Amino acid sequence: NMTADFKRTIPEDIYFDGKMHIVWKNGDHTIYDYWELRTACPCAECIDEFTNERILDPNSVSKDIDVHASAYIGNYGLEIQWSDGHAHGIFTFKDLRDVYPHETRTLN
Repeated sequence: NMTADFKRTIPEDIYFDGKMHIVWKNGDHTIYDYWELRTACPCAECIDEFTNERILDPNSVSKDIDVHASAYIGNYGLEIQWSDGHAHGIFTFKDLRDVYPHETRTLN
C-alpha cells in the first residue's frame, strides 16, 4: 500500500528529551539514543565516501553527547547539530525508519 508506506516515513512530530523521538504519520513512535545516532552519522567526515568505511572512532564521541539544534532538510531528512560541534550529517527519514538503531513503539 503506497499511502501506508509513505506515511511510515513522514514525521508527524520530532522532539528531544535526552533521546530523539519521532512520531510518524502512521502512528508509530521511534526513539533514538543520541550517542548511537551521533556515532552512526552518515556524513563524509564520519564515513569514507568511496569505501563506505566508518572513519569516526566511536570512542571519540562523549557518552553524554547532546543535541543543540535540528532542522528539516527538504521533506526527506533531518540535520542535527550536536553538542560536540558536529552538524554535517543528514539523516534521511527512510534510513531513520530502516537503518539507524532505534526502539519502536507501535500505537495501533
